[in-house]
Amino acid sequence: MSEVIEIEVDKNDVDVNDVDKNDVDKIFTFDDVDDKPHNGKPITRIETSPNENYLITYSEEDRSIVGWNVENIDKVQLKFDKTIKIGYGTISLCVSDDKKLCRIYDYDKYKIDVIDMNNKDKITLSFYRKVRSMYCTFNLKGEFILYSLVYEHKIIWIYSTQTKNNKWECKRFYEIPKDYGLISISKYDKVYLFSNDYICEWNINTEKSVKIFVNNKDKNKFGTKNIGIFNNDEKFIFLKVNDKIIVYSIELGIPIVTLDINDGN
Repeated sequence: MSEVIEIEVDKNDVDVNDVDKNDVDKIFTFDDVDDKPHNGKPITRIETSPNENYLITYSEEDRSIVGWNVENIDKVQLKFDKTIKIGYGTISLCVSDDKKLCRIYDYDKYKIDVIDMNNKDKITLSFYRKVRSMYCTFNLKGEFILYSLVYEHKIIWIYSTQTKNNKWECKRFYEIPKDYGLISISKYDKVYLFSNDYICEWNINTEKSVKIFVNNKDKNKFGTKNIGIFNNDEKFIFLKVNDKIIVYSIELGIPIVTLDINDGN
């Protein structure tokens, strides 16, 4: 039988996102049945935990998240774990190796929920309430990273995931210059930012940055929807900008291959 967690969608300005289980506006249902995940609806997004031992699939149409234990990463063998029914559209989604699920959703300026999928407890975050959450992820150290807007300020929050009284505390935070936009944050603590004419990689730990792409020809012609970055081993960065695919060597600090997807040769 399904278990239901009722979570309040806060409408007041408070210091933390408190939980009231009497509100029925947004319901998380955990099912232990593995037939027809997402009720057969298409999968919109796939996210893996930092060490790739847990995976979640998300269906926008079904408004559900399915968790999978990764039995064999090389053979992509997955074992059904549980299904979570959600409300409201999902903006950003991530999961930790120990099955902490974080979801930013489109309700009253982008709210965030953190759920322990092991015991269905809600975890709160310590931050000022006037925060518009935009992006979330976990790093290899098990820390939770949140990108948000606080008025006109762009803030990256780093949280310890040591849970005390169902709460995570912020360890430190950084402000992104106003002329930059966030593309993504990797599990290796690398932040990818773009301006009007270049893309850079900023290391959270060393606080050093390097340009990995310069937009010489098409000034002001790209935004985050036209940029994709993949970095899985800290040796190469695979960058897609508009119609170009660029392979950037981290060791050499230069692009080594540039391909145009419109070039049939």
